[in-house]
Amino acid sequence: MSNARERSQFLIENINTAVLVFDKNLHLLTINTAGENLLSLSQRKITGQYIMEFLPGASRFAETIEKSLVFRQPYMEWDMDLVLPTSKSLIVDCMMSPWFEDDDCQEIIVEIVDAHSNARVLREESLTQVHDAARLSLQGMAHEIKTPLGGLRGAAQLLEQELNGNELTEYTQIIINEADRLRDLVDRMITPSTKQYSADVNIHEVLEYVVSLVEAEAPNLLDIVRDYDPSLPLMNVDREQLIQAFLNIIRNAVQAIDEDGQITMRSRIIRRTTIRQHYYKIAVCVEIIDDGPGVPLEIEDGVFYPMVTGRAEGTGLGLSIAQSLLQTNAGIIEYERDDDKSVFRVLLPIQQRDD
Repeated sequence: MSNARERSQFLIENINTAVLVFDKNLHLLTINTAGENLLSLSQRKITGQYIMEFLPGASRFAETIEKSLVFRQPYMEWDMDLVLPTSKSLIVDCMMSPWFEDDDCQEIIVEIVDAHSNARVLREESLTQVHDAARLSLQGMAHEIKTPLGGLRGAAQLLEQELNGNELTEYTQIIINEADRLRDLVDRMITPSTKQYSADVNIHEVLEYVVSLVEAEAPNLLDIVRDYDPSLPLMNVDREQLIQAFLNIIRNAVQAIDEDGQITMRSRIIRRTTIRQHYYKIAVCVEIIDDGPGVPLEIEDGVFYPMVTGRAEGTGLGLSIAQSLLQTNAGIIEYERDDDKSVFRVLLPIQQRDD
């Protein structure tokens, strides 16, 4: 029995979702690390306690577990509002599974999943699929555009030679320059970079370098607040690609704010997270927050798609290119409007994924 108990404990501990095991009187027997992280609780402190002692605001949660015990069958609860001891509220999906021995219920196993996390995984999957489809579509369109552009540029060069210094060469130069600009724009639409040069990188050094570039471009003094976690380890990524990705995001924030606006850059470690359908034990979260008006509601769902923009002068490529660059480095960008501020959240894994 001891060996079986130890093996059960080992299996529960290595499950990526939160698992709590109660006895039939609803006293906690064990909680895994994922459960401790999700509920902000310590196994050492709460083991042996009655459920309402360590989750006093979770009456619906306790009632559902009791119902599972009384009716002797598993129960699922979707979108349950679970109030934590920190007063934070979580929307979770729960499954209660009573375990019987000799027709007597000995324990009940409760699995909890952050409903927001589930929704985020589905959004990421949808975003990746649509983004990849848009990128393939643009590649086909780019070929159709670049071929006549090459002919147009060549014809302008031949005409310039025939004019032999005539004042009309000013117009052929305009044609050539515009053809070059459109060619470069199409290249950016297809892919910003095809090669990767990974090395150990300090994410804060990248952010500060990008800020120096943006501040040099800005006509006014920028109000940028740093909220960095100094404990972040080095990351093995392509530094140049990260610079371009963050440059596009921060430029977007600068364009969104007015003269009195503020941009906040926040970095944190997150544990046990899913990025683009892959589970990672540890990752970095960088948030670029601005107090501008935000992305127009009608394009919010497609903000990272190519050629989607809320600005008349915009190309709709900056955030799309940033998304592609981060995906090349196993990361992703998310957008949300929170407390009247725009939050662009970059997630990048530090450790190898657990497939």
